[in-house]
Amino acid sequence: MTEMLDCHESLPPDMDGSFLPQLKAKYESRGADHSTLFQTILGIAQETSLDVALACLERCAIETRTSWLDENLPHLERTADPIDDAYRIFYEAYLGISAPGDGEIVQRTPTRLVTRWWNQCPTLDVCQQLGLDTREICNKGYHKSVQVFLSRIHPRLTFDRNYDALRPHAPYCEEIITLDE
Repeated sequence: MTEMLDCHESLPPDMDGSFLPQLKAKYESRGADHSTLFQTILGIAQETSLDVALACLERCAIETRTSWLDENLPHLERTADPIDDAYRIFYEAYLGISAPGDGEIVQRTPTRLVTRWWNQCPTLDVCQQLGLDTREICNKGYHKSVQVFLSRIHPRLTFDRNYDALRPHAPYCEEIITLDE
């Protein structure tokens, strides 16, 4: 697996230049259609590499999600159950999805939540449109931003995604949140 950048680490030289600001502008104005954003990602990949382009995407996702948390977390109800808080805050409040309408909860214990989502997904749509592999895009571009988000809810929460069960390679995207000891 490719090493991911920490959002506080210095960026590679290719990202310090025009690539990150260029992608950030597209990321912030993407709306429901991610076509322009991903055309920009592919353009950056042609000039550098897909890994550099996805590291820029990852950075944008981390910044957007932490900014949302800075603004909203103090106003959201918290409980003594970090798994429940993670579900409500990340899926319901931030992403606007919930089971059973958008997916299902496959397993729920005090330390583990396994969900399967089949909701509308603009990343899935654009990956299918452009022939990109969702396993690579979601792993390198979005995985760490979810981990950063969940760690802000509770420092012992960890995020994982079953990359063998990810659309369009499966009928759902399976995600796992655990509370580490």
